[in-house]
Amino acid sequence: MKTSRLIKNRVAWGTMICLMVISLATAAMAAPRLYKMEGKITAIDIPDNTVVINVPITRNDIFTVAGPLAKNAVLKKGDKKATLGDFKVGERVIVEWTPTSQGHLIKKLMSR
Repeated sequence: MKTSRLIKNRVAWGTMICLMVISLATAAMAAPRLYKMEGKITAIDIPDNTVVINVPITRNDIFTVAGPLAKNAVLKKGDKKATLGDFKVGERVIVEWTPTSQGHLIKKLMSR
């Protein structure tokens, strides 16, 4: 009697732990990944609230981050808040972005 109850309890706990692990793994996979890179601004479109940044990957390869600023995007020049108009083409920046089905969504843009 006690053995069958013990086995049922272990199976129940094992099942509950497995479901919790699957739940946590699914939530982690669903969260968009945030990337942080450094590069040069190659284009700014203030009316469309977009920016293009070329990020050197190797000596001959460049990755382009291009897209709109998120509604809650953080823009900074040094320690001060900035607007997209404060940035200039050719300026070195650090950009944080997430991938979207349309491209990139820029979450943070900072220069030193």
